[in-house]
Amino acid sequence: MDKFLFVDGNEICLYEDGKVSKFPSKFIENYKANAENIERSKSWKHSGEGAQFRGDVRPSDGKPVFESSINGLFIADEEKEIIYSFEINQTSGIYRKNLADEKGSEAHVITSIDNSFKDGSFDARSGMLALSVQRNFVNSDIAIFDVVKGDYKTVTDGDTLDSEPFISPDNANIIYFSSRGVGRDSSGNFACFSPSSIYRLDLDAVEAVEIKSDEKFSYLKPVEYNGKLYAIKTPCKEKGENALLEIILIPFRIIQAIANFVNVFVRAFTGKSLASGGNNPTKGREYDSRREFIKGNLINVEKEMQKNRKKGGDFGFIPLSWQLIEVESGTVLKSGIADYDIAQDGTIICTNGKHIFAIRDGKTQKLCNTECCVKVSCYHSSRTKSDLFDFS
Repeated sequence: MDKFLFVDGNEICLYEDGKVSKFPSKFIENYKANAENIERSKSWKHSGEGAQFRGDVRPSDGKPVFESSINGLFIADEEKEIIYSFEINQTSGIYRKNLADEKGSEAHVITSIDNSFKDGSFDARSGMLALSVQRNFVNSDIAIFDVVKGDYKTVTDGDTLDSEPFISPDNANIIYFSSRGVGRDSSGNFACFSPSSIYRLDLDAVEAVEIKSDEKFSYLKPVEYNGKLYAIKTPCKEKGENALLEIILIPFRIIQAIANFVNVFVRAFTGKSLASGGNNPTKGREYDSRREFIKGNLINVEKEMQKNRKKGGDFGFIPLSWQLIEVESGTVLKSGIADYDIAQDGTIICTNGKHIFAIRDGKTQKLCNTECCVKVSCYHSSRTKSDLFDFS
């Protein structure tokens, strides 16, 4: 192992021979620049007596608010080409990027405002990209992409949240993925998710079989190496939670969620907030870095950092109850893990949000520090190529 990718904040990072190189997403950079230019060109509408009469005065230094993330990162070849997926505001897409290109040019694969592309794996031998395609808040499917033509086919469906597909290094026709069932009330409205289970999908037989499930735990991001399956095991309920308090707070959280939804809807069509004064209170506000949404869980960064500091060691902001395990035996390899991958030589690369580690031969080595890393990715090339899907 001498090379892998990781995301630090919104930067694409390459770790190679002990050195870290950082690269921006050109699409996200251009998106922000264009949005700020449009905002400046409309600034005259929000100043002067007319704007005061309408109650639509905005600060002269007001900037558009961006919520962006790079949620998929893959080494496309053994040289410098990578593939990444992203989201920014209501746009999601996939781009190819050559890290050796000093101009930083990128090749478009696909963009969408209807679906969100995230997580997954890339098989360099087949040229096949497997990702999760999120259709709405509660449903997502596993899809196979042709990154040259920008086409894709979904291979799972149903009232589930399917995520983090991993192409088997032994046979690219085998894909492992995590899946949560959707619970609904008598009116058909979303009520909750089930714990996340691991499934094995055979593309030849078009059949998915459950591999691991538990009522008390979720199993996330399955990765196969040398005949063994690994995953991140998380409790469905953290210790110390007050069940009675959670029940009491449900009505208040529903009201808060409805108010937030209406507020977002009103701002989208009027540019104004429901709050008094008529100005958008989120103008110029940065994303709240104290909270991170990781693998379907909202993590309170400051709270978890404080808890982990008391225990000493190189802990990040991931709960120590999140354990990287070998699935069959249940052996815990490391605690407090946000993401991981396994290199071709068997080295496990993992992150706790603030540090990246390498685990090899049972020994753990810290490789580098990060600001906010929740995604790492190694090079993968299967022994048996998949040619099942013809995108022509």
